[in-house]
Amino acid sequence: SCQIFDDYSNKQANIPEAYYWSCNNGAIISQNSWGHDYEKTDTPESEKKAIDYFIKYAGVDENDNQVGPMRGGIVFFAAGNDSKTMVYPGSYEPVVCVSAMASDFKKASYTNYGEWTDIAAPGGDPQRSQLVLSTTPNNTYSSMHGTSMACPHVSGIAALVISHLGGDGFTNTMLRELLESSVKEIYDVYNPDYRNKFGKGLVDAAAAAFGNDGI
Repeated sequence: SCQIFDDYSNKQANIPEAYYWSCNNGAIISQNSWGHDYEKTDTPESEKKAIDYFIKYAGVDENDNQVGPMRGGIVFFAAGNDSKTMVYPGSYEPVVCVSAMASDFKKASYTNYGEWTDIAAPGGDPQRSQLVLSTTPNNTYSSMHGTSMACPHVSGIAALVISHLGGDGFTNTMLRELLESSVKEIYDVYNPDYRNKFGKGLVDAAAAAFGNDGI
């Protein structure tokens, strides 16, 4: 867990350093439930370079030998919660951007969306009284909603897939293909007006880890 905010001001700082440090200290999955102000028109170059570094070098040593359960890293970003059609760095192409679905498989009322998203996951929706139970400080749980709830679902499933299939020769490209090719269809019946605006579909843990027949 890396601190990228200044004290309690929510001012973002040390963002590139977090990716370099994580990569160089053994991480292969980067979970990001944050984003920039919408006035920004692109992801800063320093952050792009750091994200690219994590994706390329996680899980390998200085001699390019695989030392982790996966060659290369994968970076997940929450899409954001303002019903907007663009966000940074979530829209940066190398990352996996996660939008939010309600439990009825329809668009969560708040989720950002667009063809720059990659996959959807459960995020809850207070307008439907559907929330996600989440861990909170002091050994407690709280009911919450947001793409910050959806994104960790996908990161956790990625860890499950790696624990089952990872090892020599397993790559970040293989993991991403497994996640995005094993999704549940959410457009034809549930979201026909938003086709391809929430990524490939709804993440499916059993299909990603154990094949389309599930466990």
